[in-house]
Amino acid sequence: MKKQTGFLVLLLMLLALILAACGTKEDNTTGGQPPDSPEEETPGTTDESSGGIVAGALIPNLEPLDDNTYRYTLTNQTEEIKTFSFTSGQRIDVSLSDESGSQVFLMSSTAMFTQALGEETVKQGEELSYEFDIPELDLAPGTYKVEAWLTPKEGQDFKAESEYTVE
Repeated sequence: MKKQTGFLVLLLMLLALILAACGTKEDNTTGGQPPDSPEEETPGTTDESSGGIVAGALIPNLEPLDDNTYRYTLTNQTEEIKTFSFTSGQRIDVSLSDESGSQVFLMSSTAMFTQALGEETVKQGEELSYEFDIPELDLAPGTYKVEAWLTPKEGQDFKAESEYTVE
């Protein structure tokens, strides 16, 4: 009899635990995204938070300044302030590829960055701008593709490209 009573008590406790677990609900209003995280933008899409249309987009650009120096720029042409979170001091990465598409240089594989969290905020109509030098490399003469992109924790990378010529 004591065995049956002990079993019945254990069964009732298990049933109470299952019922209590069924009533818990996790609030997932951000759709799996951390709050205030940058979102990918597509021109002409609806902005659910304001009910309006997002005008423009975030526009990346890569321009040569001289033989080995380039400037990567990301311009905010939306109607919103954009904030990007970073997991280190690195804000952009750069690659150099030959005419066959083989990568001959990647900045992040040769550079060291501080291990500190950071943020960059771009207001409407403003831009982020980063200059970098392509180091002296033992490259054959030809035309190479330079690609630069933003390295945020989440969201798009906003890749831009240009040419690099070795004579």
